[in-house]
Amino acid sequence: MSRKKNKITGDNDALATNPFAAALGGLADVELEPGPAPEPKPTTSPIEQGPADETALHLGRRAVVRRQSKGQGGKTVTCVEGIPPDAAKAFLPQLKKELGCGGRIQDEMLVLGTRNHARVADWLQAAGVPRVTLGN
Repeated sequence: MSRKKNKITGDNDALATNPFAAALGGLADVELEPGPAPEPKPTTSPIEQGPADETALHLGRRAVVRRQSKGQGGKTVTCVEGIPPDAAKAFLPQLKKELGCGGRIQDEMLVLGTRNHARVADWLQAAGVPRVTLGN
């Protein structure tokens, strides 16, 4: 089976070889009005926003942040212990978004799919956890 090779015409005019040249022929010189300006993004990070109801959220005395690979199929995860369940539910979506990883609540601890446990500890301190301890 032989393939036919496309022949190149020798035209140097860019629109002459364009299949849409006939439809776009007169539009090359038309000036368009500028569109609406994009809306500015909020400047506050999830850490600064905090949970919706801070008065009802108890952060606990201490959080322990450590890395673990046992029972995770060989993947290294970051575990956060010592955060009450209501605070863990409020922090989990914000942590996942900030760190760009997955996460879940398992046996009253946060399990995040990242090896960067120091960044998790920094985030928790900025969020208002009084004492954060780094494990292994």
